[in-house]
This record gives sequence, structure tokens and C-alpha cells, in this order.
Amino acid sequence: MRLILCLLLFPLCTFAQSDSSRFYSLCLDANVSRAMQYVPESLAPDFEKRFKYENDQSDYLAKHSSGIDSLLLIFHHYWRQSLLDSTKNYDGELATELCHFFNVTGTIPVDSLNVPFNAYIKSKNYYATDGIGKVGKLYDLLVWRKQTDTTYAFHLNKEHLNVRVVLMQNFVTLGWEEYASLGKFYPGGWAVTDALYCVADAYDRKSEKFLVSYLAHEGRHLKDYELFPGIEGKDLEYRAKLTELSMVNSMMYSLINFFIKNANKYSVNEHPLANYNVMSALSKRLFHKEFEEDITQWKKLSVQQINKAADQLLLTNTKAMRNLYTHKKKEDKG
Repeated sequence: MRLILCLLLFPLCTFAQSDSSRFYSLCLDANVSRAMQYVPESLAPDFEKRFKYENDQSDYLAKHSSGIDSLLLIFHHYWRQSLLDSTKNYDGELATELCHFFNVTGTIPVDSLNVPFNAYIKSKNYYATDGIGKVGKLYDLLVWRKQTDTTYAFHLNKEHLNVRVVLMQNFVTLGWEEYASLGKFYPGGWAVTDALYCVADAYDRKSEKFLVSYLAHEGRHLKDYELFPGIEGKDLEYRAKLTELSMVNSMMYSLINFFIKNANKYSVNEHPLANYNVMSALSKRLFHKEFEEDITQWKKLSVQQINKAADQLLLTNTKAMRNLYTHKKKEDKG
């Protein structure tokens, strides 16, 4: 099971210092060991308690105490190991620990433990993602206490959608991104094939942040699941971020600045990679260069110019994807 998460809870924040921007970017790319070089002075005490010593000396586990403390402790250990040493893969160790925890004979892959995981969460009267999936390069744990079903009607470019949205509240854990960034960043929601899941307290539901960066972004995922079965995460995020830029208005330059600051051409995490691909494609179209990182140059363009360029790139990509899937279908039949 793969989670396709929306941008992040706070995609519109800007940073006064370049080191702060670099710090958070590396944290969200699961590379805390390198992020240590850029820790802002204001965060140093808390960051050192969490990552500097052999064991976590922060109050993270105490603050997240709940009926699943034993399970969170396993993920906490896995996250901390992985974040501090990005050269190694600790998925196998996590699988061994979880098999023991769920009383599963032998060791099987983490994403094959969905049945005992779902049963365990249900026994605690909590809610969670349907099984254990990866966010970026790490397996994640997102668990909450309350949820409400509703329906939202909205426009996705020229198309009108009516979509089931599950509003989640009172979280036990918001995953490794929250842990790595000292609580500043975490998933704002995600899409499954028939619904959107939303961290309810993350949004003013009348804002562009909700209507565009959440609903339109995740709505694009829903449509793409339907149009392109089996679509890769990097393509989902590329198309969803272009959708945002084709529709957004008042928060255009903040959104562009976030994409620039959190772009990584070589990341295995779908979001930083898509940030790079989107901004590179727009830079080539609008500036005739590989990647324009100076936000003052972007501000010289009108919002409408960027909207139009993003929409054209999305249409071009849709045409290419349709051709690719048509070709694949012919090959499968052959």
C-alpha cells in the first residue's frame, strides 16, 4: 500500500534565513545527518535533544503517549536510525520488529503486514491508513482518534467534482516528517481511489491553501488514479503541483518559493523530486533556463502568465501520458 500525500501542512511558509530553508528541506528529504549543518539557532536545543545523542532525550514520546505506545516506539526507533544514517536501509529491521510485535511467524515485508496492523489499530478504537505504506523513503505511521465523513463540490480546472472527504482529528502520530522537522511540517492529507483524507485542523477551509493546495491537488490524484492506473508517485505529484500552479492566485509566489526551496533533482522522495521537475519545466518555458531559483525573477511575471504556462505543461503531459497508456494497452493485448 502506498500513501500519496499532499504537499505538506505548511507549504506557504517562507524563511528569513537560507540555512533555515536548507535545514527543513533536508529534514523532509529524510537526511537529518546533513541537516545538522544548518540547524537554526532557535531550534538547536530541541534538535540536539532529539538527534545529537545516542538516545532521543526529547519529550517526543511522552507528548505522543497513547494506547499504541509500544507500536510507536518501534517506528520511532526505525525513523531515528534512518534519519541519522541515510546511507543504510533499515526496512528489514523494522519488518523483524513488527513481525515479533504482531506475533507473525518468520519475517515478511512491512507492507505485507496490513491485516494484523489494521486489526491492532481497530482493537484500540483508533483510525489509521489502510495498512503500512511509505511516505518518501520511509515507512510511516499515521494514527488518529476521530474522523467525520463529508462531501465537497469543487472545480478542478474546467471540471466539476463531487468528492468524499474524510476529516481527521485528534492525531496520535503524524508520522516521520513531523518527527524529523520538530513538529513544523507534516502531511496535510492524502488521496485514495475513492476519497480524500484531510487533517482537519490544518486548514482554513475557505482559503486557497485548502481549495487549491489541498482539494485541487488531491482531486488531481483521484482523476489520475482513474485515467492512468498504476501511475507512479513522481508523475502524480508533478501533475498535482502543476494543477496548483494553474489555479492558484493570491499565494502564487509563496507557493513557487516553497517549491524552489524544497526541490531536489536526485531525491527518492516524490515531493522534492516533483518540486524540481515542475520548477524546471516552468523555468525552461518562461525563462529559457534549466532552473530559475531567484524568486524576484518569478515576481516579475504575472500570476496569469504562470497560471497559463502551468496549464499548458499539464495539458502537454496529459497528452503524453494518454499516448503512453494507449501504447501499453496495445502491448498488453499483443
